[in-house]
Amino acid sequence: MKLIEAFVLALLISLGGNFVVWAEEGTLPQTEESKAISIETGYKDNFYLKTMDNKFRLDIYGYGQVRYTYQTNDITAKDDLSNFQVQRVRLGLKGFVYSDKLKYQLVLSASQSGEFDKVSLLDWFIDYSPVNEFGVRAGQFKVPYSTSFTISASELQFVERTQVDSNFRLDRDNGINLYGKVINSRFTYNLGIYNGEGRNKTNPDNGNLYSGRLIFEPMGKYPYHESDNERSDQPIVMLSAAFATSKDQADSSNTNLSGRLASTALGVSDVTSYNAFIGVKYRGASLHGEYYQRAINPEKNGISDETGDGYYIQAGYFVVPKIVEVAARYESFDPNKDKNNDKRNEYGGGINYFFKGHRNKIQADFFKIKDEAGKNGDDDSRLRVQYQLSF
Repeated sequence: MKLIEAFVLALLISLGGNFVVWAEEGTLPQTEESKAISIETGYKDNFYLKTMDNKFRLDIYGYGQVRYTYQTNDITAKDDLSNFQVQRVRLGLKGFVYSDKLKYQLVLSASQSGEFDKVSLLDWFIDYSPVNEFGVRAGQFKVPYSTSFTISASELQFVERTQVDSNFRLDRDNGINLYGKVINSRFTYNLGIYNGEGRNKTNPDNGNLYSGRLIFEPMGKYPYHESDNERSDQPIVMLSAAFATSKDQADSSNTNLSGRLASTALGVSDVTSYNAFIGVKYRGASLHGEYYQRAINPEKNGISDETGDGYYIQAGYFVVPKIVEVAARYESFDPNKDKNNDKRNEYGGGINYFFKGHRNKIQADFFKIKDEAGKNGDDDSRLRVQYQLSF
């Protein structure tokens, strides 16, 4: 709770306008620099506080999502689901210290697990980028791998990401990442080493996760959210490719493997993953596609390798520019290509109403689900409605 109280205190301070903080007599060394510290506060996309010499800055931001889901459960032969929930609540601090080349970010979450009296750490990292071509990030953060997951959950075209991304993506992890933009900022590279155990976990052995990602933006900067809210006046394209490899992965709680090792009795394994993405935006229209592949090589004798893959493709168009968008999506994935009857397909569409871009919006989507692993061979249907407010 102390972290939440700190957020509230910082928020109240940020509402105060412009003011000057004076050093009390005897509490600080009486230098010209410490006698008066001029601070500006205000709101521009988020609450902020910064020193007038531009050496320190603190931004306070967050968002919350309230969701309703109705889903038939013919595949699993269970009762249908009708559920209201607070899907996500996020609070964040970000800024820089000493100069804008040394940045930090902290994100806290109370979401998805249903234990909203508990706050968990999502992100804490420090960025140092002395030049555009090179930077280093250390801490806990999203592994740069799939585009769908590295885009914020607050800036999605549908109510939720695809199931294929949930099964094949790499989660947040503890580690270090080298990055930069080169060749007129057309290319962005990421190279990292991580524990490989997922968020808020230490590494129990000497097996690590290694990853790399290359992004190509041939026609200028690609807005890093899924819809074309800006209504781009010229085509904007982004392509990316990523890989990851890790050794001695074993725990079903490893959030980077979606429980595959335990659920299939694979045990300790080496894992290699590949990802590719293409996205295009133009005049309110957007088209995205992403492919995933993962190979698991068990160390236990007599256990066969397992290779799975999947993809999704989605498109959207603003029928009322910057306000009302319609979208459609199809996805398919096979967690084990050597096993029959475990493939899953989903297809459907959605509609979004943007009050203020992705910051304040309401979304609805409807999907048909075909899961070959189901008990009855039937299709399921899922309806979701979600309201999101950001500050």
